[in-house]
Amino acid sequence: MTVLSTGRIPVRDTELFVTVEGSGSPILVMHGGLGVDHTCFRPWLDPLGDSATLIYYDHRGNGRSARPPLDDVDHGTWVEDADALRAELGHEQVVVLGHSYGGFLALRYALAHPERVRGLILVSTAAVMEHWDAVHANLAARQATPAQLRAFEDRPFESEHDFVATLGALLPLYFHRPQDDVLAGLAGITTSVEASVAGGRCMADYDLRADLARIEAPTLVLGGRHDFIMPPASTAEPLAAGLPHAELVVFEDSGHFPYIEQAAHFGDVVRSWLGRLEEQR
Repeated sequence: MTVLSTGRIPVRDTELFVTVEGSGSPILVMHGGLGVDHTCFRPWLDPLGDSATLIYYDHRGNGRSARPPLDDVDHGTWVEDADALRAELGHEQVVVLGHSYGGFLALRYALAHPERVRGLILVSTAAVMEHWDAVHANLAARQATPAQLRAFEDRPFESEHDFVATLGALLPLYFHRPQDDVLAGLAGITTSVEASVAGGRCMADYDLRADLARIEAPTLVLGGRHDFIMPPASTAEPLAAGLPHAELVVFEDSGHFPYIEQAAHFGDVVRSWLGRLEEQR
């Protein structure tokens, strides 16, 4: 696949690391975490470049983007960075794909800039995080190890090393069937404990349930049946029900990363939806 560009791009008062691949209508790809980077999508999402231009980037303070102090950032900061990136790349409208925390930001983006959103693809995400009883039940059902349970405790990270160790302990839980080669690949992502802490702070008032009806963009809501932290019954299903123009697909053999565990099926679903989006245009 042809890499159209890669590197840091000045955006507002910072610089974002961006890689643009593929051809076709632009998809702005928002990674989750926070505290990780866009390489959690690659190479698994790359084949969609045969149907769209994929704009991968690292949020402010994450990955290889600039790392200014994050004490004063909020969701609006990351949303306005994304819109400035869209404008810098010369796109009037984009499809926005958000995974996990990236889905929180994608929803915020659609509310802040509805005229810029051609469509939304929301993967393993939610309009509110209040289903912690279900998460803890899933941890018990999966027989999480003592190390994993300690890693999942709500506590401040002591260092970057502590954050990386926590990610390593928890990562297998995010898959229905964890594979060593996939886990090894994800272990190579660039991390930022400061971004993770800032993201956690910004979640304190996150609840978009009352705002979903205002999102008019066609939306594809995707979830994994075995996602321990975003179980579809608590997240994808009510999210799709609250959006006026949403289509819901649950991947029956996936956890938190359906674009990895069921890559071919994921690609087929997204391409089909993109095709219908173009027909509507």
